[in-house]
Amino acid sequence: MMKKLLFSLALVICFNFTSQAQEEASKVHQPKIRGAVMMANSHVPKSTNGDKKVAVIPTWGFDVDYFFHPRWSVALQGDIKLQSFEIEHEGVILEKSYPVEFAGVIHYNALRHWSFYAGPGYEFEKTENLSLVRHVTEYSFESTEIFEIALNFAYENKQEVYDAWTFGIAYNKMLWEKK
Repeated sequence: MMKKLLFSLALVICFNFTSQAQEEASKVHQPKIRGAVMMANSHVPKSTNGDKKVAVIPTWGFDVDYFFHPRWSVALQGDIKLQSFEIEHEGVILEKSYPVEFAGVIHYNALRHWSFYAGPGYEFEKTENLSLVRHVTEYSFESTEIFEIALNFAYENKQEVYDAWTFGIAYNKMLWEKK
């Protein structure tokens, strides 16, 4: 239900800004690459650590975007959860030890500072690897022409085994721009 709601909201917002995207498409766009490092906290509702409920898991992330259009890019996103935890799924306890995730996402810059990302990915972990779907929204603040600070909120569904909600702060830097 929540996934459908988030997806529907993203579609409505994307269609509302189509006219703005068409206006910007008429401008000459130079391809660019942006990199980001993120400090975050992940909430995994089904997680435990022994008989203790784990509320928040520290997370580090990265993002590399290739902007082929003023509003659109493709990106590789990744993160690592910096704590081991357990998940109960269908009566079986799965131990997750520092899972590392990678996702290939499509990025749409809906407004000047507000973006949406969505795409498939994979979680690598020593006991069980899982595929995932990632949905992200981000609001950025420019500090200079090449640096931004962004507030990032992500939802990940991992093969219907468990979900994760991540909130973080990202430091973005323009790495390359075609001249």
